[in-house]
Amino acid sequence: MRSCQQSALFLILRIWLMGPLLIAALVQAQEGQYSARNPSRANPTQILESEMANIRASSAQLNARIRTAMEKLEEVARLTSEQDKQTQVDQLFFTLRDEVYSVLNKLDLNSDFADALNRAKEGTIVLKSWYERQPPDYPNREQSIAQLERAIQEYGIIEERLNQSRALAQEKLSALMRQHRVILQEMKIGKVLDALAAARSVVEGLNDITQAMAVVEQKTQQTLKTAVPIAQ
Repeated sequence: MRSCQQSALFLILRIWLMGPLLIAALVQAQEGQYSARNPSRANPTQILESEMANIRASSAQLNARIRTAMEKLEEVARLTSEQDKQTQVDQLFFTLRDEVYSVLNKLDLNSDFADALNRAKEGTIVLKSWYERQPPDYPNREQSIAQLERAIQEYGIIEERLNQSRALAQEKLSALMRQHRVILQEMKIGKVLDALAAARSVVEGLNDITQAMAVVEQKTQQTLKTAVPIAQ
């Protein structure tokens, strides 16, 4: 009788000690069965943490785009006022005009170059006359006269071409100066287009953030739909 009581007591004690282990094993089995049924389920917090890097990257890029767009938009807002870049363009045109006129003045009809060209021509004419006064049997007389005659004609050709080139250069310079303001206005249009492109990039950056948050929303919603039902 005493032996039976001891066996019963030992069995009760064994069950009491193994109870927690059995419960833990049962819970683990249930979780394993749930994981098998829901292999893609993740904690909403984990989802947000994993996707936060994309949101932060898009946000940083958007901040940079905003700064760039604001700078370009401010440039457009100041287009009616004097700007450094416009001043630089003005200076380039004025420098071009002054340098070209400086060269043209050295080649006009009253310049030192024109005087030197005329003196050389007169000297060539005098030299030709000298050969013409020599006797027919003078060495290379006819050949020298022919060369000097061609040289005299070449002086005239050079003078004519020089005058034509000066006139053409003045015409082109005048055309460039007339285009001066047109170029400045085109430059302003370019600034407007750049500003618009920068503003569009801001919108695109905002869309990137929105899409990143949509991914988080979709994954979180999917996780919540597959939540573990509470045991009854």
